[in-house]
Amino acid sequence: MGTLWLPARDPDALTRPRLLLAARLRGLRERNGVVAATAGATIGSLPLLEAMERGVTASDPHHVMALASLYGVTDHAARLQLLQLALHSREEGWWAPYRSIIRSWFLPYLGAEQAAEIIRCYTVGAVPDLLQHPAYAEKLIRWAHRDASEEELAKRLELRLRRQQILHSGSPPRLWAIIDETALRRRMGTAEITYRQLEHLLNLCELPHVVIQIMPLAVGQDLPRGPITLVKVLRDQDVRQIVYLQQFNTAYYPDYELRHLYVMDLLAVVAEPPARTPGLLRQMIANL
Repeated sequence: MGTLWLPARDPDALTRPRLLLAARLRGLRERNGVVAATAGATIGSLPLLEAMERGVTASDPHHVMALASLYGVTDHAARLQLLQLALHSREEGWWAPYRSIIRSWFLPYLGAEQAAEIIRCYTVGAVPDLLQHPAYAEKLIRWAHRDASEEELAKRLELRLRRQQILHSGSPPRLWAIIDETALRRRMGTAEITYRQLEHLLNLCELPHVVIQIMPLAVGQDLPRGPITLVKVLRDQDVRQIVYLQQFNTAYYPDYELRHLYVMDLLAVVAEPPARTPGLLRQMIANL
């Protein structure tokens, strides 16, 4: 029972125990008819309870045991599993050495990304992080962190490239990316960098677990203005998808999962079919 929640690909991915614990706590509360306000008062904070039930924060073992008692969990094995999940929810992942450059609002997504089974994303201003060529990523990082030292810039690039390794692991996630055409046609630095990025995407299209669609310019303005990312971490019906909405200097994790799933499905219908992506990329390369 102690290893029930351990991930097969990334043994130190903190998000799996967090999300499993979140699903268990939310399920116990709902099945026992306890309102959120009462459970929040038990641990001293309703926002804290909400964060625990969404899996976006580490959980204090004392809080988890207090909730277990409130929900009438008396079985020793069941309480022990909740305690183990709480303890492991506080562990750091491989990204601990980069902690100084990672914003707190990005950590929940980073953990989810690295333990993901499925990642679906829509991007407007740039190619998704996981699909960026190193030269393109470096140029983008330099633009976003103009006052950073060379050491910090190198560390940020190293972190981004380290994240991309999940696509080339033995058990990679399924990645479905929809990229707005403006992001692909926007020259990032020199023509050579743009060429490398387009060629990189062309090569990634050959991976069986990567699907790339291009949103044509002709679609119009009725599109989301910002990026949307949906992450499914576990094949567990109790674990909800994570919705990640990043803005310039912050991010949100809303609960409107079905709404955003509908939007993502609609974008996939409006975008060019995946089979057309290689041809469109070759055309863009030829026009450089």
